[in-house]
Amino acid sequence: MLDNVVSSPSLSVVELKGCLKRLRQGHGLARPTAVLTTLSDSVRAHLLSGGVDEHGSVDEVTLLVGALRRAIDELTEEERIIVQVDFNLVAEHRFPTLTERQESLARLQKRATKTVRRHGNRALDTLAYLLLADRNSLKGPKSRRAPTALSSGRGQSSADVSPTSGDDLRDFWRLSGGRGVDIVCSEIPADELPEYASPADRNYLRYAKFADLDTLIYLRTRFAQLAPVVTIRDFAPSEYYDTQADVLVVVGGPPWNAKYREFLPQLPFYFEPQPLGEDDPLVVPSLNRMTLGPRWTERQELLEDLAVFTRLTLAQGTTVFLLGGCLTLGVLGAARCLLESERGARSVRYIKEQVGDADFVLVTEARRIGGITDVADLSLVNPLLLLARRNNEPFAEVVDNSDRYLNDSTGKGIRHVDHVS
Repeated sequence: MLDNVVSSPSLSVVELKGCLKRLRQGHGLARPTAVLTTLSDSVRAHLLSGGVDEHGSVDEVTLLVGALRRAIDELTEEERIIVQVDFNLVAEHRFPTLTERQESLARLQKRATKTVRRHGNRALDTLAYLLLADRNSLKGPKSRRAPTALSSGRGQSSADVSPTSGDDLRDFWRLSGGRGVDIVCSEIPADELPEYASPADRNYLRYAKFADLDTLIYLRTRFAQLAPVVTIRDFAPSEYYDTQADVLVVVGGPPWNAKYREFLPQLPFYFEPQPLGEDDPLVVPSLNRMTLGPRWTERQELLEDLAVFTRLTLAQGTTVFLLGGCLTLGVLGAARCLLESERGARSVRYIKEQVGDADFVLVTEARRIGGITDVADLSLVNPLLLLARRNNEPFAEVVDNSDRYLNDSTGKGIRHVDHVS
């Protein structure tokens, strides 16, 4: 038993804040076992409430880190971002020292480092009070903060999305009222189709012809959760005809989606066609014909793809969303970036602050980590590119952080080509 850990009813905020200050130094929570050496006995006892039998065990570390993360989630958005960076919980700001992390966030937010540091100290005060105020809430996740089943691939209840976040997502995707949504999903080429994709086959499966099936299922699931009364229909490009839909979602890039190709003349980018089995890199002519592609390991394991999300508003009133990527990972990342529950809502708010209701193109990284698709929270990590236009004028640059991708030390799968006309 934890004989040396005795709960102290008189635990002070000064002692707790002192422990938190030590914890955020160095690698912070990027090394979870740091909680064993930086948190005092009384602080650990307070957070654990006698929940473990062995000091230094995996269970103890897991419970302590879980309690801290849940309290961090209860902070306001501005304070949460700062604290997550301070404790080394954001991959894009991951550095071995607190100073480097704060400088990285300062550059992103275009603030002085001392301002970020001052706000971080205030946020730490709030975190300490939260940890002291409601001891019972630290024993396990609250229902509204519970890990969503969708993130682990098991589905998600609409109750997992706060009312405000749900409203933001419904408004962005135009899911309110009696609107209908048509989804046109990329189609596997005829010579690559399995036999059972043919209606003549005795075991015919209609969805066997869809290429970005993961994204299609994800979209249908999330739309149904957010707006159960909205009519959603899905099509392959070969079977879709203009139905004057209120919302048209085109899934998968131009190589395997003829509907996406119809919009290419309107777009400030294109995917450079390559032979089957090779990546189709993204080319942005207006940025010195910058060319970006997926990133791979030396063993040809995919590290990152590009998630390319486009919104166009047609004169007839239809809103078109184009979800593209160099590979299927980028397509799924484009959907998840602006459709996940709380994180997606924060990213939607970021887009609204930057471009309002204008047409836009968003490019950001999509990663696959242990089979899980991971996309940045845009409130924490700005996109690689954000282009926008109004009144059908040419797209103009709003945000350009492409150097973050081009200058990555690995350089895998990235090309920056200056073409000469």
